[in-house]
Amino acid sequence: MQQPESEHVFYRRVLFDVSATECRIAMEDEHHYFVIHLGHDGEHITSLTSAALRTPWSICPQAERRLQDFVGQPLRERIAVSLDAIDGKQQCTHQYDLLMVALSQARRPGRREYLCKVTGAMYEYRHAQLWLNGEQLLDWHLKATQIDSEDVFDQRDLRTVMGWADEALDDQTLEALYVMRRAVMVAAAKGVNLDLISDAGKLMKRQAGACFAFQPERADSAMRMIGSTRTDVRHPGNLLAEYGPPVVNV
Repeated sequence: MQQPESEHVFYRRVLFDVSATECRIAMEDEHHYFVIHLGHDGEHITSLTSAALRTPWSICPQAERRLQDFVGQPLRERIAVSLDAIDGKQQCTHQYDLLMVALSQARRPGRREYLCKVTGAMYEYRHAQLWLNGEQLLDWHLKATQIDSEDVFDQRDLRTVMGWADEALDDQTLEALYVMRRAVMVAAAKGVNLDLISDAGKLMKRQAGACFAFQPERADSAMRMIGSTRTDVRHPGNLLAEYGPPVVNV
């Protein structure tokens, strides 16, 4: 497979900080910054709050009320690809993915840091890498959404991989896929000037139903948050800076 056409690099940094009764999740990339506090009793989620500190659309913070669907969900040894009781399309997809991983992470006290790097972010040929606490777990070359790799993901497509993954992957790799997949998809927007798009309704032909903001009843009122995309991210330490330096700096 060809090398990435450009050195344009996209980063996403994700932290899970877990105690006996709480799981704090922080995620930042160029377009988003969320902090989620999840309370638990060791068996179930007991409370959930979310701070949408930076979002592309004005109504994204309103998705917190839909996240309350997770309260009462049991913690799991292995994350689920989907939950019958929760419609992921009615959620903020970024926070939904983080909480799906947190259902397992919350059982394991400690601090864990994921870092995703996508080189050639918005081009057809890309190079995506993922680290957990400094250990590289995934190293993919992609043509659009098809993976070319030396691991079990070789020739899989990100659009259809989840059903297979649920059956084929070990717990850690399934969690890594959840983090990596969303980051790679978001990376494709690098270089797009979203400030030229007044509201999410203008993107409905391509994004209809994709998430909370892109539902037909909301999209036209989801106004662009002008200036919310960071253009100063040069390395992982530019993200979640208040949480300390990253474990790996690539």
